[in-house]
Amino acid sequence: MRSPPALLLGLLWLAAAGAADWEPVVAGIEYQRIQRDGTDAHVVRVDLHAASLEVVASSASERGLTVSEFARGRHALVAVNGDYFDTSLAPIGLAMGDGTVWARPNEQVRRQEVVGVGHRRVRIFPRAVPLGEPKRWMSGAVSGWPMVVEHCAPVAQLPGSAHFTLAPHPRTAVGLSKDRRRLLLVVADGRREEVPGLTLPELAALMVEVGACTAVNLDGGGSSALWLLDHVVNRPSDGVERAVANHLGVVEAAPAR
Repeated sequence: MRSPPALLLGLLWLAAAGAADWEPVVAGIEYQRIQRDGTDAHVVRVDLHAASLEVVASSASERGLTVSEFARGRHALVAVNGDYFDTSLAPIGLAMGDGTVWARPNEQVRRQEVVGVGHRRVRIFPRAVPLGEPKRWMSGAVSGWPMVVEHCAPVAQLPGSAHFTLAPHPRTAVGLSKDRRRLLLVVADGRREEVPGLTLPELAALMVEVGACTAVNLDGGGSSALWLLDHVVNRPSDGVERAVANHLGVVEAAPAR
């Protein structure tokens, strides 16, 4: 049994790790990098109440771009990769951008969770309550699978094969705080020496640590990339960025008319 002092030191270390300083990027956007025990994760926290910011998703014309190409085209402050995709770079789930639905879910593959965005609003729709049509407030959407955090706790029974769920991989995830005010975009690197990546249970624990009350896993592996201001901050496991089906981004909001 661990001695009380050792246990106390362990708890203090965990508290310090969870309270890592957030670095301000621009008004409404903060960043932190978490490096420990084989983990190398990049986390962006966005204040959805910031009037200067807007959350967007890819349009049909942006299908197949790298995260960098999408971000440069949108002048994005932050961007990540989105949904899983087939060999033609078509997303598996619902995809919407600039107010137009441009891809419908492939029900033969699986139902997916949907991340709906609209100006300063983001909501994660679980597949248990499938979103057939976008809500009126939504201007964009990407899909992912599975939910890894619900009700502010890691999902206990995560689906998927052992290789997908319990083996470490690079991961991309989207989360929301309990009050839905803060959007969390996370990319964890992997497939390199001493940085294998995260299992889905490890990803779920990380999302809770950084403040997510709900969170969904997006496409990972070689697709995982996080753009911040003017470059991709993580190290994609292929050595170069991969063309992906769609993306989420945070941009400067258009001036009110």
